[in-house]
Amino acid sequence: MKKSIKKILVDVSVITLIIGCLSAVMACSSKTSDSGQTDVDYKYASYVYDDNEPQYYMSDSAAAAETGYYYIAGASGVSDNTNSYMYYYDMVKQEAIPLCSDIDCDHKTKDCEAYISSDMCLSSKIWYHNQRIYMIEKTAEKDILVSYNKTMRDKKEEKTLSIDGYSVNGNKNNACISHGKLYYMLAGNNTIMLCSVSLSDDSQPHIIKTYESTYNYLELIVLYGIGDKVYINWNSGISVGESIYYVEVLDINTENVQRLYNMNEQYPDIADSILNWNSEVSFDKSNNMYFPCANEDKYIIRKLNLDNGEIKDIFTLDIEGTTEEAKQEKKEIKNEQVSQFKETGDENYIHFYGYDGKHLYVYRGVNLSKLQGKSREERLAAYDNYIYIFDTDGNVDETVVLNKTNEGSSGNITLDYKGGDERCMLVTTARADVAGMELSQEEKDKIEAINKEAAKKKKGGAHICVTAVLDKSQIGSTSMQWQQITPE
Repeated sequence: MKKSIKKILVDVSVITLIIGCLSAVMACSSKTSDSGQTDVDYKYASYVYDDNEPQYYMSDSAAAAETGYYYIAGASGVSDNTNSYMYYYDMVKQEAIPLCSDIDCDHKTKDCEAYISSDMCLSSKIWYHNQRIYMIEKTAEKDILVSYNKTMRDKKEEKTLSIDGYSVNGNKNNACISHGKLYYMLAGNNTIMLCSVSLSDDSQPHIIKTYESTYNYLELIVLYGIGDKVYINWNSGISVGESIYYVEVLDINTENVQRLYNMNEQYPDIADSILNWNSEVSFDKSNNMYFPCANEDKYIIRKLNLDNGEIKDIFTLDIEGTTEEAKQEKKEIKNEQVSQFKETGDENYIHFYGYDGKHLYVYRGVNLSKLQGKSREERLAAYDNYIYIFDTDGNVDETVVLNKTNEGSSGNITLDYKGGDERCMLVTTARADVAGMELSQEEKDKIEAINKEAAKKKKGGAHICVTAVLDKSQIGSTSMQWQQITPE
């Protein structure tokens, strides 16, 4: 892989100026034509931003804006610190900054204006809509939808979301904003409720549909907004290793909910192989659903046409999967023992990142459990990690290799995928040894000093959070390279 683009180092004294100018910059960047195209002259100036379109291409903890991305991540180069902060990646300047105006702040403590607690932002879920940042705040009395301006100032309490004492479900993909409305899940007393509320008037939230817990073990319902629909994936748990998988769809114009598929009844041979039904499923505007499956020798991305029920295997990887014996063992053990069950199949190290409107993305990490007892040469040979980029028919347009700068280091590079639209892919990682994502020498020295001091005390160590982007205009060019943008 070619060496990374060197990021522009920003002196702390300049950060205040950046923050002070951020409102002006963003105000300029938010000026759009009737077509949604910004008037800012930068690399992605042709990008059309649609404020009504639900951001199905972003993860929970990130949101796309006119000329950049907001995202929540940890700070790097601090000791025993797992705090989270709000950052903005400015595509025009190609740099990321914490949303803090304090010139003396190091952006690494709870006193930082960019600090985000779990109560301030439920599940670290954020949205960008109508030039404001939205999140769900939890208090002792209720759950509130709040919003901030582009610099995390001007806080407003938009809506009370709790109904009759029920709280907002904290699961991943528990809510989405689409065409000026928030759709979200409330939960309590073995009941889950699908609700909605307008963001443009004084109306109060209302319940669209109520789901009763059938098996009282596991009920997960998540929402995927795309176009004028909100797809509902319902995982009804029977036991530790057995579930019923449903697909429903909400028409946002009528608020009618239609059951589309019971996967177990209609596709029994496929249902048992489904992976991560409530976290790694995607949809497109042509009424197709993409979902991962695995058996003992294949990892598969399947494409289900929701109109005619046709299923195609569009992408496969050879794997050593979890055995049927192990799966049966998981089904038979008691619920309280599930944490002790260890699956070692390759599929546990592969993740489907989803769909961005053009491409789909699969990350393959290293199954380290298979390398125990292997020679150093064998381990090093297996240490590469990959991101496969392919179209909706499964044609691979790019394979991105994730290497280490230190050959002796562990090969499993875990990425926190923040998502991305047609412009960029945004990721963070807790690894400081990824080729193309190297920190500055100054930051490396800080981390080394923290680790040395922690070793003396036999406690803690340096927290690392590296942020990088991948320019999607390079897909198919064979020259894709990471740009490290970690705020320092």
